[in-house]
Amino acid sequence: MWLDDLRPLQFGAPAEGERLSEGAYQAFGIAGSGATVANVVGARDVVGAHLPFGQLRIFSRSPQPRRRVLVVAPLSGAYPFLMRDLMVALLDIADAAAITEWPNARYVPVSAGRFGFAENCMETAQMARALSEDGDGIHIIGVCQGALPALAAACLLAEAGAAPLSLSLIGGPIDPSRNPTRLWRVLQERSLEALEQQVIETVSSAFPGAGRRIFPAWRQIDAFALYLWRQGMTGGDLPFRLAFDDGDDPMRFPLARLCWNMMDVAGEFFMENVATVFRENALARDRLTVAGHAVRAQALSTTALLTVEGAVDDISARTQTEAAHDLCVNIPAGLKRQLVVPHAGHFALFYGRRMRESVLPALAEVMQAGEAARPVT
Repeated sequence: MWLDDLRPLQFGAPAEGERLSEGAYQAFGIAGSGATVANVVGARDVVGAHLPFGQLRIFSRSPQPRRRVLVVAPLSGAYPFLMRDLMVALLDIADAAAITEWPNARYVPVSAGRFGFAENCMETAQMARALSEDGDGIHIIGVCQGALPALAAACLLAEAGAAPLSLSLIGGPIDPSRNPTRLWRVLQERSLEALEQQVIETVSSAFPGAGRRIFPAWRQIDAFALYLWRQGMTGGDLPFRLAFDDGDDPMRFPLARLCWNMMDVAGEFFMENVATVFRENALARDRLTVAGHAVRAQALSTTALLTVEGAVDDISARTQTEAAHDLCVNIPAGLKRQLVVPHAGHFALFYGRRMRESVLPALAEVMQAGEAARPVT
């Protein structure tokens, strides 16, 4: 496939001399005897494949997993281990739960090459291919910003005859113009040139990524602090969620730690994501291309589709994610599902009791529907 030429994938973990330093990732603390819940005690934790930038981390309960799920982690500031609670929950309904593990760009040498929006989509598609190498089919879940590359990857794979069994999009800005948030309005008013000058900086020689342009973690921490303050002033649910943590392991992995532990994001990705998603609205307008290949939502026809939204989500507001149903016109109505979680803000969609009680059953149901609709070969 053409992806192999542009984003070559190698199975297994990088060789000793090629591995990034410890600061590049945050350990999930899921697998092994130290796990705190029954479904993950003794689970395996392996790097299944690696690419020029990201790597595929797989948690599995079986040496030969049947149902396999790929979570496309957002590149919006937090480390992928923000998805930890969701990953633990998925091991209740899947034999293997994998995640696109994006590294802190400060620790990625310039020699690894650029990593923009197109590379994000291509590496997501490659990780999906790696997870389904025996041709048995997989399920893809895109969360928040990760919903965009998840949908794009699913479309590119469908064009190649390798569509996922199901695609679930959770709180993602598939069409951010539908119900504009404060972020949308701010990004419409500011020129891309001015934004780049204001927020992008260069990694110093003290780090492995010296010379790489990044959107730094400290700016994201400032932005999150402002968001949390605004949530507190407007009665949002995040301050309450942080204070009364109902995650799987709130002592070792509290939501506060997952949220505040930020990483640097590749500068070209940040700018291209703003331009592609929030300025051009390319996916919703059927204008998105990846390395010259059109992303056609019409290519999906046998994939079960689920969209999940929070009723009071102020990051990806109501109807922004469900726009995927209008784009995927060739998916039969019987394979389409929508879930709006009452009283749920953004973080409740992938963390805590509400996720486990409302979102997880919907994910299990759409996976079952996708498996039942699998084309007979």
